This record gives sequence, C-alpha cells and structure tokens, in this order.
Amino acid sequence: MSAPCYYRFDVGRFHCLSLSDGSYEYDPVKIFPGISEEYTRELVKGYPQHNGMIISPYSFLFVDTGLNKILCDMGAGSLGPDTGKFIDSLKMGGVMPEEIDNVIITHAHPDHIGGTLNEKGFPNFPNACYYIWKEEWDFWFSDDSFSSVEDHYSTILKPEVFMKTARGQLGPVRDRIIFMTKESEILPGVHIHRTPGHTPGHIAVSFVSEENELYFVGDAIVFSFLIENPDVIPVFDLIPGEADKTKRDLCNILSAKRALVHAQHFSPFPSLGHIIRNGAAFKWEPVDGQ
Repeated sequence: MSAPCYYRFDVGRFHCLSLSDGSYEYDPVKIFPGISEEYTRELVKGYPQHNGMIISPYSFLFVDTGLNKILCDMGAGSLGPDTGKFIDSLKMGGVMPEEIDNVIITHAHPDHIGGTLNEKGFPNFPNACYYIWKEEWDFWFSDDSFSSVEDHYSTILKPEVFMKTARGQLGPVRDRIIFMTKESEILPGVHIHRTPGHTPGHIAVSFVSEENELYFVGDAIVFSFLIENPDVIPVFDLIPGEADKTKRDLCNILSAKRALVHAQHFSPFPSLGHIIRNGAAFKWEPVDGQ
C-alpha cells in the first residue's frame, strides 16, 4: 500500500489539508555534531530509520478559509530522490495550483521553497502572492550571509545549495512578494508570529476559526524528539540561542493552549497533533489514527 499523500481535517469553518511532498533521509550524527554518537542514536531511536538514517516526512499545509486559499510553504521540489510530490498531493486533495491566492513562507530553506517554480522556471502557483519576513529575504539575498551558512550547513549539504535555491526559486517571484516586518493578522483569521533562530526571519502561522486554533510551526521545532529533549540543538539552527528560546516559548504556549499543531518533520505523516507538557520537557501526541 502506498503512503498517504494528503490528510483532510477542519479547524472551525476552515477546511485544511496536510500534504505530503515525500520524505528525506538524514544522518543523525551529522545533525547533532556536538553530542556523542551513542547519545544521538538513543535520541532518535523512536524515529523511522533506514540504514541508520532517520526518515523525515516532508509535510505541508493548505487552508481554505472561505475567503482565501492558502499554502504554508511549497515543498522541496527536486531536493531529494523521494521529494517533489507536493503538487500531485495537492491535486489528489482536490485543489488545483491555480486556485492558490496566498503562499506564506516560514523560511527560505530548500525543503520549504524548492517547489516555488516548475521545471520550466514558471511559478507553480501563478495566481498567488507570497508572504515572507523581510529579514529572512534580506539574509538569503545578502552575500555576507554565505559564511554563516557555510559554518552551519557544510556537514549536511553544500552551503551553495541553500543560497542558490533561495535566490533561484524566490527571485523570479520578487514582484509578488509581500514583506512582513511585524506580527499581525495578514488575512482574516490568519496570524503571523515571529519565531527566529532556525533562520533569522523564521515565522510560524496560526489559523483561528470559531475559537479553534491551528499552528503551523515550520522548522521552529524541527523534530518531535527535540521537544522531549529540549536541550539538544540541531545544526540546522543558524542562531542557536534564539532557536532554543523560540522552541521553548512555542512549546509553553502551544501546550498551554492545547492548540492543534502542524510540524513539517514530525513523524508520522500527517505531522499533526498536540504538544503536551511532560515534567520539565514536552511530548508529542499525534492526532488519532497516526
């Protein structure tokens, strides 16, 4: 049986889809270079694995508010051998790319914006405008940022891939970009939250309808085992101190609210559930049926 490509659910009156873009395999030893291999293997033992590599789902979010049809991030495109399924998943869920009128970009890593353009270099979502935090855009389009990227990412992927993907995918839609500089309600029921650290201008998105709330946290919390072990910081986080504070603040807020959470790399798909306080740490409680 093939893996599911979409999961349908509602938040109040908002109709939502969790969408699969496939998955990607990561070497956990390279993700956590500051801790021992023995501890790393213990840390990730509950995550799906293949030949010692952890298998991360790549899950994204579509929300139909009745007024707008919104995507949170756009998939990884051709980043890996099992990615690039996002558009097909969207169509299987009954939504055509041309229907999307707003795309909210949590951050400009390749696995979040690699699907901005099709193979011919045209936007996959031709009728959409694109929201991104201004500081995030400035970082990826600054030549001064390369050294920071190189210092952090050289163990997992060539640093130039990050810069090339951000500029190559987002540059062609520059005239449709809406820059954000403050936390706000950008569309009815759609709120932007600044969550820096993973990247300088990372954001989370919340959707509120009929007193129900859904948070799309992007990579502000990368893997579910990192809420169980909050002291561990992955190499992906460009500004570790800020990322650590953001992760802890989000966990405190989301556990207190008992809000529904969508987190891209949380296994299993559809990467949807609740963050629950567990002593000094937290735990992930997937939605029923996972």
